[in-house]
Amino acid sequence: NRLQLIDHKKRFTPNLSNQISDWGLDNAGFDYNIVAVFGSQSTGKSTLLNEVFGTNFDVMDDLKRQQTTKGIWMCRARDMNVLVMDVEGTDSCERDEDKGFERKSALFSLASSEILIINLWEHQVGLHQGANMGLLKTVFEVNLSLFGNQSQDSANSSTLLLFVIRDHLGRTPLDDLQATLLADMQGIWDSISKPAELEDRELTDFFDLSFMALPHKIYAAENFESDVRTLRRRFIDKSIFKPGYHKRIPADGVAFYMERIWQQVRANKDLDLPTQQELLAQFRCDEISAGALTEFNNQGESEKQQIVTGKVISGFGEMMRAWRSRALSRYDREASRYHQDVYKRKRADLVERLDLTLSPLFLRQLRNTQSDVLASFKAEIDRGLSIAGYNFVDASKRQASAVARFIGGAREAVITEGDPTWQWESELQVLQKDIQAIIDQLRKDRKKARI
Repeated sequence: NRLQLIDHKKRFTPNLSNQISDWGLDNAGFDYNIVAVFGSQSTGKSTLLNEVFGTNFDVMDDLKRQQTTKGIWMCRARDMNVLVMDVEGTDSCERDEDKGFERKSALFSLASSEILIINLWEHQVGLHQGANMGLLKTVFEVNLSLFGNQSQDSANSSTLLLFVIRDHLGRTPLDDLQATLLADMQGIWDSISKPAELEDRELTDFFDLSFMALPHKIYAAENFESDVRTLRRRFIDKSIFKPGYHKRIPADGVAFYMERIWQQVRANKDLDLPTQQELLAQFRCDEISAGALTEFNNQGESEKQQIVTGKVISGFGEMMRAWRSRALSRYDREASRYHQDVYKRKRADLVERLDLTLSPLFLRQLRNTQSDVLASFKAEIDRGLSIAGYNFVDASKRQASAVARFIGGAREAVITEGDPTWQWESELQVLQKDIQAIIDQLRKDRKKARI
């Protein structure tokens, strides 16, 4: 189930979101990883990925010796929550007049993946072009623009550059090959023009570097397969991944995030990763908030209708608090994985919208309670007056009881203690005045009757 992520005409697929769902990763949250590979054409990149990750990328026909990977392809690794990207090879004659794609694919791979596998032959080590040092220089420069603009909370982010040296014969020790590559990369890093605030930063502040050698796939097949199995185990048990490598994009937001990154890369705009994360967070948090609000609005239809008709609903405050809590819990569960500033801001917006919906219901419950208490008080007074020798001391006691009943109902209806949205003191004052007016009128009537 491989998918062409970006085709040879640099068009981003509209099917990634559905494919991630088909791969069973849409609800994975942060429990997934992304790996990409790049290197020269015909160096066995697709073969390496198929061997290590159990993918099914097209591989080169040994007789035709022509480009097989065009654009960027993606596949889910077998038995792992790993999305693997096979990137079109560099130095191909098919791209002879469009070398810009090499740079774009390198930028995209860096912004999207946690581990960048750099695949090269042993004899390419030390060769600037063959070892893709020019591309690596681009990667370093872009990394500076990425992390130079990042907020403090993501300053520990990094990417692993995993150099896989193919067809290693063993005559040159891996340590010597590693030293050559390190020296080349350090030279590139030192030659880069850096912003003033990053002048003292080192290559290893932004990249972890790892090196491994693989013997010839055909002439040393047993050793090759053994070393590949060892590498595969590092991906399966996740020992190769560090928390700082993850781009902190939930799996259900990967498609939107990658498409936005590609739009930036293709337009040759500066890559600002935090901005892209915020744009993704705004998009997803709005979606999640809308879903939570729809579910919230569909709750308690019967109770809402009764409230509107003037009925007092027992335990209505508890109901409203539960509706509100469910909506916020759903939002928190799905949205808290995104950019924290955006998540919190959108949560505050959701709280405001929930409270705007509940506030009229709260006031209805107060006023219905107010009317019900007043009606009951008047009925009790009327019954008392029908008894000879009625004492107005009893009316005062009933007044206190009526006020206490209202206060109990009002407090039960409060959504958030201490929030001025849920004040009920003004309604209590109105009730007390209405009750006192009834008592005063009855006294006047009793006085007139005596006269």
